[in-house]
Amino acid sequence: METTYNVYFAGRLLPGQEIAGVRARLGRLFNADQATLDKLFSGRTQLLKRNCDKATAARYKRAMEKAGALPVIKACTPHEPAHAAPRPASAAEKIAALAAAPDKTAYRSSHEVREPQPLAGSERDGLYVAPVGSDVLRPHERTTPPSAEIDTSALVLDESAQRLSDEPPPPPPAPDTSHLALGAAGEDIPGIGPTRAPLSPDLSGLDLSPPGTDFSDCRPPPATAPALDLTALELAEPGSDVLEQKYRTREQVRAPATDHIALSDRGGAG
Repeated sequence: METTYNVYFAGRLLPGQEIAGVRARLGRLFNADQATLDKLFSGRTQLLKRNCDKATAARYKRAMEKAGALPVIKACTPHEPAHAAPRPASAAEKIAALAAAPDKTAYRSSHEVREPQPLAGSERDGLYVAPVGSDVLRPHERTTPPSAEIDTSALVLDESAQRLSDEPPPPPPAPDTSHLALGAAGEDIPGIGPTRAPLSPDLSGLDLSPPGTDFSDCRPPPATAPALDLTALELAEPGSDVLEQKYRTREQVRAPATDHIALSDRGGAG
């Protein structure tokens, strides 16, 4: 005969877990209300699943441990037959049955709860993916904003489709173009012409030079030689020094010593 198991919960938590977080996760896992959660965390041992096989008991164990709770799995005693007469299920058994029910379809109703799926590497941190449609905030994280008392006695609602601003003035009428016509291409526009009279210079005093004229008559006169007084200047004799003696001093450069240098005979046979 196959051994069956009972699944219990006595409100105990895994190390490092907080009761508020575990309570919220179990509430989402079992879709349980606050009254049922109060019963589960009352400190007394509650029966969650009776006479289930080993696979179902292991499923309960994994789901509750991922939520941070510590379940108690006990094998059924011989005097407790596996096929005992059915009795009314408790509230804890009903919600636990929903969590342990196998997935039969790809989509579930709002009354079914999917076993939480852990994120990679996060089982020890108590992280999991909540079922679709779950509340993002936990019950103790939700806040209700205070209602504001706003005095609207000075406000008046206009009738529907009323303008929020005054009607803008009508646009000006279009200009009258009935007296205008298009001229032919290239035609001068009447009334539009030069504003100054054309120039008429007197050219009577001008004539043209014969071909080949070099315009020498236009050349300026030669420049007059400047009057320079050169009496104080004289030319030196050829070969004379240009600089005076005091400007002709030069630094005497000593020839380098070469008495320690000798030439070697490298012309001999090797």
